[in-house]
Amino acid sequence: MNKSSDLAYVVARILAVGLFFASGADKIVHYSDNVALMAQNNVPAFFLPLVVLLEVGGGIAIAFGFLTRFTSIFMAVFSIVAGFLFYQGYSHAHLMVWLKNASCAAGFLLLVVNGPGRWSLDYLIKQKFGNKNNKINGMNKSAA
Repeated sequence: MNKSSDLAYVVARILAVGLFFASGADKIVHYSDNVALMAQNNVPAFFLPLVVLLEVGGGIAIAFGFLTRFTSIFMAVFSIVAGFLFYQGYSHAHLMVWLKNASCAAGFLLLVVNGPGRWSLDYLIKQKFGNKNNKINGMNKSAA
């Protein structure tokens, strides 16, 4: 990878989670309104702290490239499930939001497949500890 590709991965990770981070922060500020919205859509309120954790915590993790593949799986599933739960019935507005959710899920799936790139905490951790694990398991770099 070259430096422009490395930078593109960073920008893509940040853009991918910007919406989710802002939405999670808004859910904290307007917590009771979101509990009411969830109740209207037959979603138990105990899910709200988990959603906030995923949107804010997961957003920060992906932005920094930490546990990127793992967190991106949850973000992709969340995007699709939220679309089905909160945008039922046909209207142009619902269709557009549902397609936005599907597009977000696609981006997260690409992160699952391609990883976070070299400018990420995942890459640094792999570089720092990955080689030690290979030595412990009796493998050297040439055997891997």
